[in-house]
Amino acid sequence: MRLAAAAVGLALAGAPRVAGGGPPLVRCLLVAPLENASDLPDAAAVANEVLFGSAVASSGRSLDEPSLRAVFAGSGLELPPGVPAGIAVDLAEVLGADGVVYGEVAGSGKGRLPSLTVAVRLALAGSRELVHAASARAAPTPGEPWAAALRRAAGEAAKELAPFVGGPPLPGCFDPVRLAQVRRLALAAGPSAPPPDRPSSPPGPPSAPSPRQVEWVQRLAAGQRTPLDGLTFDGRTARILRASGLEDLAAALRAAPGVRIRIEGFVDASGRAEEDQRLSRDMAQATAERLSALGIPMSRLAFAGRGDASPLLPNFTARGRARNRRVEVVPLPATASHP
Repeated sequence: MRLAAAAVGLALAGAPRVAGGGPPLVRCLLVAPLENASDLPDAAAVANEVLFGSAVASSGRSLDEPSLRAVFAGSGLELPPGVPAGIAVDLAEVLGADGVVYGEVAGSGKGRLPSLTVAVRLALAGSRELVHAASARAAPTPGEPWAAALRRAAGEAAKELAPFVGGPPLPGCFDPVRLAQVRRLALAAGPSAPPPDRPSSPPGPPSAPSPRQVEWVQRLAAGQRTPLDGLTFDGRTARILRASGLEDLAAALRAAPGVRIRIEGFVDASGRAEEDQRLSRDMAQATAERLSALGIPMSRLAFAGRGDASPLLPNFTARGRARNRRVEVVPLPATASHP
C-alpha cells in the first residue's frame, strides 16, 4: 500500500490543553514517517495514514511527506522509508519545528501468535525531551483484515498525543525560505573533504581586497553571525586540514582593528554530550590559534564550543554530519569578555 499523502509538519489548532490548564507544549510539529519493524511490508504505511490524518487541523500549517522528502531529494541525504528517533529530532531542529512525533510498527502478523504494536513518541526539538510515549496493540477480530486493526491501533495511540499539541503555529513554522536554504545546504554538502591546506604563513604586503574580504568587512561591521567557509577539519577532530577562508577573515579583521570576534565550534551529535562539547571548543580554539598565526592578536579573539546545538542538516549521513561540524564567527561589542 502506498503511503497516502498526509501532513508531516503541522500545528494542531484547538487541541486540548496539557494538565493544569496551560498551553500545549508543541505548536509547530513535525511528524516523521514511522519505521516498519514488523513482517508486514505495508504496516507502517497503514499506521502513518491514520497518524498523519488524525493530527491534521484545517487551520494548521502543514508540510506533506512528498514536500519533506523533496527538501533532500537528489542531495545524497534522502530520507529513509521510516525515520528513526535520532533522525526525526534532527529534522525537527533543522526545519524549525518545536516538536516531533516518531515511532514504529513492530511485531509479527504471521505465525501461531500474531501480534503487532503501534508505538509513537512526542519529543521537544532542541532539548530532545521526551514529552509522551503511547502504544496500542493491533488485534484483529475474527475475519478482520490486519489493515483495519492497525488503523484502529494507530488512532488510539494518536489520541494520547493530542493534549500536548495545539494553538496557533509558531512564527516561521516551516517557512519556505528556511526550507529552501536547507535544500541548498543539502545539495552543497560535498561527498568528501577538500585536500589539505598549505601551512599558514605570516601575512605578506597588503594587496587589493577580494570580494570575500569585502563581504567579511561588511558582515563584521553589521554584527552578523557568519559560518566560516573554507575551513575543514580532519573528521571528528580539531586538526585543521584546510583553512583558506581564515585568510579572508584575517584580512577583514586587519581592516577593522576595533572589531573583536567570538569563534564558536559546532559538531554533529555523537550521543556523548561532554565529548561533543569538548571537541567543539577544541575546534574553536584551533581556529583562533590559526588566526593568531595570521597576525590577529588573541586579545581580539574569544572562542567557545556549542556541542551539537543548531544542526544545519540531519546527521544520518556522512555528508550531513560533516556539514554540521563547522565554525561560526560572531562579532562582539568592544566591552565583551571571554565566555
